[in-house]
Amino acid sequence: MKKLLFPLAVALVLLAGCNTDKGQRMLRTLDKQPETGMVIYNQGKTSYYYAPGVDDLMQLLASDPAILKDAIVADRRVGKAAAALLIKGGVKSVYTPLVCTPARDMLEDAGIALVARDEIPYMVNADSTGLCPLEKLLVCATTAEECQVVLFGGSLTGCEMLDMLNEQGLSLLVYNNDSLSIHANRGVRDLLDLLSAEPERLRGAIVADKIIGKAAAALMATGGVQEVHTNVICTPARELLEQEGIKVFAREEVEKILNKDKTHMCPIDSQLEGIETVEECVRVLKNMPPVL
Repeated sequence: MKKLLFPLAVALVLLAGCNTDKGQRMLRTLDKQPETGMVIYNQGKTSYYYAPGVDDLMQLLASDPAILKDAIVADRRVGKAAAALLIKGGVKSVYTPLVCTPARDMLEDAGIALVARDEIPYMVNADSTGLCPLEKLLVCATTAEECQVVLFGGSLTGCEMLDMLNEQGLSLLVYNNDSLSIHANRGVRDLLDLLSAEPERLRGAIVADKIIGKAAAALMATGGVQEVHTNVICTPARELLEQEGIKVFAREEVEKILNKDKTHMCPIDSQLEGIETVEECVRVLKNMPPVL
């Protein structure tokens, strides 16, 4: 077995060298083709993109995120916006003629290799008179996650609420009309109570919830919340919320929410299997015992 270690190490070094050569060739492509804004190499395929700013990255994340996973990317300019989206896509390495310092810091913190010819403090607009529009939009966002939320139409308030929820061991925070309400009951009891006694609290609200399954999603949709932030969401819950036009920002997505022992589906969500409409989900939930 030990005899294999040296050849394997050599192979890894050669592979890293090949990737570096590929990235440098992609950089030279940007030099030769001024109309090209970004080049992506993944699994033997090279793709070229021409839209301004981060439009192509936004589109790829929405429709074809697999092309970014573990990819080598050459981008003409990498500011905070591009860096945050490249991190979200899970790229392996980034090559660029120009990077700004906050973008470099983000990529390095995410463990993404960066090769940049030049670095500046921040990206400027076309006239070099101030921040570029995207940098200005993200001026208050300090992390890649915060930048991602803002770029996809969310609020920094929601990010702060989720951090507060995790730090204080809470289960639900609701922000509406400049007022924050704090809840700590398990399950969906707080959402049921709000929907029954204070439905106006949910209408147009920003909500942070520790875990969102189908049950919580149905109650939020019925309440008319505007934006949801969570640590974990299951796919049926995300789909339900997005169908209702609700913005969803989740740090992790899973197929289904499990019980405390991780042995079966969450008992509340299990009662909603096969139910298609929000209205029917809520009807079932309202008839459940109060302990839920």
